[in-house]
Amino acid sequence: MRNFFSALSFLTLIPSGKLAGKPNGTSLLYFPVVGLLIGSLFAGIDWLGSLFLYDELRVLTDVAFLALITGGLHLDGLADSGDALYILHDKEKSLEIMKDPRIGVMGVLALLFCLGFKLTGVLALKFEHCWVWFVVAPALARSAQVVGLVFMSDARQTGGVGQGLYQNGQYQYLTLCIIPLALPFWVSVPVGVAVVVAFLIINASLFWFFQRRLGGMTGDTFGALTEITETFFLVFGGLVCKGLI
Repeated sequence: MRNFFSALSFLTLIPSGKLAGKPNGTSLLYFPVVGLLIGSLFAGIDWLGSLFLYDELRVLTDVAFLALITGGLHLDGLADSGDALYILHDKEKSLEIMKDPRIGVMGVLALLFCLGFKLTGVLALKFEHCWVWFVVAPALARSAQVVGLVFMSDARQTGGVGQGLYQNGQYQYLTLCIIPLALPFWVSVPVGVAVVVAFLIINASLFWFFQRRLGGMTGDTFGALTEITETFFLVFGGLVCKGLI
C-alpha cells in the first residue's frame, strides 16, 4: 500500500502523511488507480452539485475540482508546453522556455482552450446518466502518464524529481491501465472500442510529437499529455451522452 500512497501524494494534494514514500517505479503501477479515485471524487462532486447548483455553476465547480485536486500541476505543464512547442524552436530553446516561470500568450491560449472544452464537455454530462465518463476521463489521463513513462525517455537527462519514475520497457506497469480502458464497454461495445482506439491514437501522436521536438518527455509534457487526454474524453463522453456518437 505504501506505493499506492506514494502515487497518491505525487499526483494529488490528498494528504497521505507517513503512509507515502518517495515516488518510484513501483508506484507507477498505481497511477490508474489514483485516476479512478480522482474520477470517483469528481463524480461525487458533480452529483452533489446537481442537487444544489444550477448547471453552469455545477460545471464550473466540477472543472475547478479537477484543477485544485492536483494543485494545478498539469495545467502548469500544459501552459509551459504551449509556450515552448507552439513555435518551432530547437530542443535546447524549448527546454529553456519550459523552465521559465512566466507564462506567454500561447500558454494562456492553451489553458483557455483546455478549460473551455472541459466546461462544454462536462455541461453535457450528468452523473445519473453519464457517471462512467466522470470516472474514466481522469483515469485514462493518468494511464497515459504510465504509457509515457514505460515507452518514452527523459528529454532532460538531468536527474530531476521524476526521473526515477521512467521505466522504459517495463510493460508490467501497464497492467492496471486495463481497468479505465474497459469501463467504457459498460456503455456499449462500439463505444468501448472507440475509446481504446482514440486513447492509442492520442498517445502515439503526442509521443511522436514530443520525441520529434524534444527527444523525449519532461514533467511539463506529461502535464500537457494529462490535460489533453482528460479533456478529450470529457468531450467524447459528452458527445456520447448527447447521442452524437
